Amino acid sequence: MGMRTPTRTRRARHGQAGVLIALSLFAMLLLLAMATNIGTVVNDKIRMQTTADAATYAAAYSEAASLNELVNLNKGIVDAANQCRQVMQTGMLVGAWPESTYCGCQPNSFLAERAIDLCKVNIDVQIGRFVARAPYTRTVSKAINAGEATADANFSNVTMSFFQSFPGSPTFPGARNLHAAFNMGGSVIMPSVADFRQVTDTAMNYMVLAFCPTPSGACVPVPMLGRTTTFKTWFYKENRDPDVWVAGRASGTPEKQFLDTSYRSGGGDGGYFGGSSTRGDDEIFAYSVAKPYDGSMGPSALNGIQKNGNMVGPVGVYISRGTTYPKLSMYDQYRARLAGVNENLEGDLTPRDLVQLDGLRNGKIWDMSKFKH
Repeated sequence: MGMRTPTRTRRARHGQAGVLIALSLFAMLLLLAMATNIGTVVNDKIRMQTTADAATYAAAYSEAASLNELVNLNKGIVDAANQCRQVMQTGMLVGAWPESTYCGCQPNSFLAERAIDLCKVNIDVQIGRFVARAPYTRTVSKAINAGEATADANFSNVTMSFFQSFPGSPTFPGARNLHAAFNMGGSVIMPSVADFRQVTDTAMNYMVLAFCPTPSGACVPVPMLGRTTTFKTWFYKENRDPDVWVAGRASGTPEKQFLDTSYRSGGGDGGYFGGSSTRGDDEIFAYSVAKPYDGSMGPSALNGIQKNGNMVGPVGVYISRGTTYPKLSMYDQYRARLAGVNENLEGDLTPRDLVQLDGLRNGKIWDMSKFKH
């Protein structure tokens, strides 16, 4: 019997080693699974933040494209006004227009007034093109669609919001408005991508070659300054802050089962990044901005002469300002870029203010540590 003890001991030791090895392997597998889970969640979180960034950038890019089109359309209004002034300066008789009635000695010309009416029509055509491109549906709404499409293409299980239902958001319908009026028609106010105001006092006038009677009964030519008419012309961005903002919020959970994080479509689980599969608490934020390369989308100065372009020539006729005009209207090229959380929005809110107010509106306190951009 004494000869069997070493064998039993060795067998007992082998059994204990097997248990330890099994426990070690289980612990290693558990750690590997947890590491895999953590890696997956971190990777998804990075992808989700990237998706939020890409979506808001896409929206800002779309808004920048709209702004660039509006810049070019506004240039068309400026050009039409300049062409009208050149016509009025040229006249029909050595820089002047013939009076309406010969020897009437009156500072008006029938032909000049008809030319002014034609100018109004031509300028209104250009104003109409600007007004047709500026509405919310063709600028902001179009940008939101581009952002949502980008989000869907980059992350299949994410909900993208651009705060368009929150009045404090730059993308809320009515947050920014276009104020426009026509020379031959009415006026209009509509939601737009920015607050646009219109110059309504661009002046047009002309020289009249009138003929006045003399005591002897003869009629002699007397140059006179004709009637001055004010035109509604180009637009400027009322808020001189040149930036146009896009705020984005990405939310969602992956439909994945983890050892440490479960998914249930009804909620009440650990969720994604500590949130819930109901997409209620799990938020990632991003901000982008449509921003000019240089200057502001509006006049470089606020005084009336520079905004309306009224410069009087040597004989009292309003003349075009030539190459100085572009700098006094919307002649910047816009681009898109990601924005920082500490930058100011176009209005009174900061990005953080908007996030917090949006959370309170939903009865939540958003986790600001997830607000990275």
